[in-house]
Amino acid sequence: MDFDSVKTKFYSILYCCATCVFISPAQAGITLNMLTWEGYAPDAQVTEFKAYIAEKYNQDLNFNITYISSADEYFNGIRRQAVDIIAPSHNIIKDERYKLISQGLILPINLDNIPNYSKILPSLQKADYTTENGVVYSVPMVHGPYGLAYNTATEASAPESWSALWDPSYKGRYTLSSDYSEVNIYITALALGLGAENIANPQKLSDPFVENKLAELIANANNMWKGVDTADDLEKNTLAAAWGFSFPELAKRGQVWKMANPKEGTTGWVDGHAITKTLADKPQLKKIAEEWINFTLSDQFQIDVIVRGIGSAPVNASIKNQLTPEEVSQFHLNDPDYFKNNRILWPTLTTRQRNFFKALWDRALKASK
Repeated sequence: MDFDSVKTKFYSILYCCATCVFISPAQAGITLNMLTWEGYAPDAQVTEFKAYIAEKYNQDLNFNITYISSADEYFNGIRRQAVDIIAPSHNIIKDERYKLISQGLILPINLDNIPNYSKILPSLQKADYTTENGVVYSVPMVHGPYGLAYNTATEASAPESWSALWDPSYKGRYTLSSDYSEVNIYITALALGLGAENIANPQKLSDPFVENKLAELIANANNMWKGVDTADDLEKNTLAAAWGFSFPELAKRGQVWKMANPKEGTTGWVDGHAITKTLADKPQLKKIAEEWINFTLSDQFQIDVIVRGIGSAPVNASIKNQLTPEEVSQFHLNDPDYFKNNRILWPTLTTRQRNFFKALWDRALKASK
């Protein structure tokens, strides 16, 4: 160590002793606030990420993570300037209720800080719902279905159609979402043969037969889960309309559940990360937020958290050789075009469509009593 270094260290110690308030950058810490869905930021991975930031940036990261139950919480958090990172679904980013991009509530993402972006499925890169004028505002992390799930212990083969939920033999033996009412309308439309192009078409859905069919779906359910499906929600059932988050825990309980591939198609979602306007004047914090996004795209995170943690489909297409043959088959990783050709992405609804859906669902709920 040279003399100047020794002298600098000596004066730093003197200053600390004299004031008792001197704090080194690593001790001072920095804070990121994130709103996300449960399961997207497990403790083990957060601890690993914080250690990485401490080593790379010489900063102690205070990562405040709050789990949400509604997309409205993203908008409210941004409005209060209380959140830096959010994890919106694809149909939320350009939702006219929030106007996240047009009102400058989320920031352009610097892909130079996200080298793992190149590993994302090509059909998910720079998709219309994540970009504006070629600028990326959201980076996908996970995708999945609101799918037709079945218990392999009770069903010898997968149901071939959504109409199975209306089969009298399954009355009281299935579960579905209670709070994502629009997705139940989508699957009802598919079961009625209205086609993917009409699942959000008020004109096609105004037929009283649709409302009656929806009421029947609600009335004959054994139970309806809230937020995310859990093992407790599914284990006493034979079929389910679900995300599949419950599958890993169900397997631990001795129940192997799988997703069917109904002939009408399966609706689905893509969740990713966006950075809010609170970091507009905080370039280092924004870069660290982008480090988190890159971290969630890493091979190990996608395997441990997305595939084996919550049982959802990875966006990282490079992990195929690190998975079991069953996992590769489950998430169709041998077919790079599966997502593009087979998933019916939820539409971004207009206010008119949303009001129509709410009224339809409320009437169906009342009729199901």
